[in-house]
Amino acid sequence: MRRPARSNPSSLRHALVALAVLVMASCGHRNIRAPYAPGQAPAQALLLASTARQLEAIAVPEAKVVANRVMRGNLAFVAQAPARFRGSVQVSGNELVTLSFTEQGYALRYKLDAFPSGFYHGPPSACAIEALLGVALDGDDLTALVLGGAPVIAEPRTTLEQRWDAEGGFEALVVANDRFVEQLNFVPQGDAWRFVGGKLWRRGADGSRGPLLWTLAHEELERHGDVVLPARTRITAPAGRKSNTVVISYKTRDLAPAFAQGSGGGVDPTQGGATEGGHDTDGGDATAGGDDWGDDDGGWENEAPATPTETPAPSEPAATPAAPAATPASPAATAVPKLFTIDGAGLTDRGDLCR
Repeated sequence: MRRPARSNPSSLRHALVALAVLVMASCGHRNIRAPYAPGQAPAQALLLASTARQLEAIAVPEAKVVANRVMRGNLAFVAQAPARFRGSVQVSGNELVTLSFTEQGYALRYKLDAFPSGFYHGPPSACAIEALLGVALDGDDLTALVLGGAPVIAEPRTTLEQRWDAEGGFEALVVANDRFVEQLNFVPQGDAWRFVGGKLWRRGADGSRGPLLWTLAHEELERHGDVVLPARTRITAPAGRKSNTVVISYKTRDLAPAFAQGSGGGVDPTQGGATEGGHDTDGGDATAGGDDWGDDDGGWENEAPATPTETPAPSEPAATPAAPAATPASPAATAVPKLFTIDGAGLTDRGDLCR
């Protein structure tokens, strides 16, 4: 009777190593060489300059927002530098939530049930933005983000590190101020460096990185005339044992909206239809209906409003010091376009959500 052949330990080890390499490769592990010679990394000033907003205003008649793969809706918004925004999420033409904020404060029409539906209003606050997107961002940061810039922590700040991330394929710049530590990621595109994402941590008393506040990633950078904008933006924030993730996918964008041209004209894109006199730079029909376009997160969902998995709570701005309470605009201040004003018609007035 023949004895079974003994396995060769050395051969087994080699097989296991080969299998591990194969698994790592299939999981996307890679090493990308830096696009510059040793000692020739891009200057920090050059990288930070690329975080500046590229636009003064924008109107987005058609976008999709997916929050935690549960709430999916049509998102339309307008934004104007430095911190004016109005956005609305709808499903099958039904309003779920509408948020407007300016330097004077915020107003929120809320029809979901994570907290009582109604009309909320108060001074500028990141928690109002959390009610719309599920992630707390300062108003300046959200506006900069949709205008082609980046949310960068306030000065004075110091540089802690700059390195090429071979696995991610980007240049990482880590900066800090007395409250936060932030990593900003950049990739080369032509003769320029483009911001593509980053992370923000609260800073510990000893100067170390504290809790992670959010992670941000731009996907599929696209050129529109003189500006470069992402096709999608993904933002993730820890929420207990889980994470809140919001994905914004753009279909049409007006980079020269009428409301910002001093004409005072234009249709509110958050109520359907493109802004009059605007320029649809994304190649789609800004007035077209239908929910038949999609991306990696699936198609449009014409479903009943879903309950968010987390209840937004009062929270401080993520990347900049807290803004002062809203005050009446001075005569010298730029008048806020009426487009950024919403009221509580048909809803119970519930005061300040973020107090």
